[in-house]
Amino acid sequence: MADELRPLVLVTSFYDGRLMAESLGQLKKFARVREVNRGRNLTAHELRKSLPGVYACVAADETYTSKILTGAKELAVIAREGTGYDCIDIEAATHHGILVTNAPVVHVCTANMTIGLMIALVRKVIACDAAVRANAWTRRDRWLSPDLAGMTLGIIGFGLVGREVAKRAIALGMHVVAYNRSNVSAAAKDLGVQVEPLDDVLSRSDVVSLHVRHGQKTRNMFNASMFSRMKKGSYFVNTARGGLVDEDALVDALQSGHLVGAALDVFAQEPPSQANRLLSLANVIVAPHTAGETITTVHDGIDLAVSQIRDSLAKRKPSHLVNPEAWAHARIHHL
Repeated sequence: MADELRPLVLVTSFYDGRLMAESLGQLKKFARVREVNRGRNLTAHELRKSLPGVYACVAADETYTSKILTGAKELAVIAREGTGYDCIDIEAATHHGILVTNAPVVHVCTANMTIGLMIALVRKVIACDAAVRANAWTRRDRWLSPDLAGMTLGIIGFGLVGREVAKRAIALGMHVVAYNRSNVSAAAKDLGVQVEPLDDVLSRSDVVSLHVRHGQKTRNMFNASMFSRMKKGSYFVNTARGGLVDEDALVDALQSGHLVGAALDVFAQEPPSQANRLLSLANVIVAPHTAGETITTVHDGIDLAVSQIRDSLAKRKPSHLVNPEAWAHARIHHL
């Protein structure tokens, strides 16, 4: 195929280029590739300028609004290199016949990070590290903490990540309860997890771990009311999405002592402003939205995104299509 006839694919992912090289090499065999790496998500202006003539995107977490999608006349596929797609207006994409795919390859490593953050939070690992460096080895009374074995973990959202977290927590000797909006009783029973009403999970759990999708219905789901219903002296962990949490309410719950601590991999604004009050609290552990990113998942996520684009070019329905209702009138059928 002549080069000018090959479809143009925009790569906005800013993962390590060395880890993407193999997958992008495969992409270049059947498409022209335009890489736009800013080391961050593109702004709306940058994305709009990059989209003319683009058939498909290997997309990071930049925001695809209805306005941007309406203006992208040739765009047929948005292939996320990760699991979440809350940054894409799915209704607008479906209306325009734009296929949206994701790469659900991060649930295992996200669960591992969740457990790691929980252990670090409850066992005061960061403070212990600082104490050793400050020659405070003998102040061992300051580092006493509960034992995770015997504690109750409440999982909010019992999907792929929530279930992997449950497996690991049970192996630690924790009792696990879960809340999910849809019926997950069979999966929970298989793992030995109790499914309970939300208020019961909140009031019983020593640690609450959040694993729900972010959207209009769940934005600021954890607000002042939710935190007040959590068990006094409990811990909060979020490796899902920052927009699920009212951060001011979380700060208030931590400063009042109602919550002992929090571990956060995600923020409402990313990167967070240095003025974000959560960053000033000693009982908060933070990470830069890396729970789902390992050498393995970066490679697998890009590889899967490329395969979804390749399948669409061949008029094959992508295996990880988020909006299957768009398939019947998808733009790819007219290319």
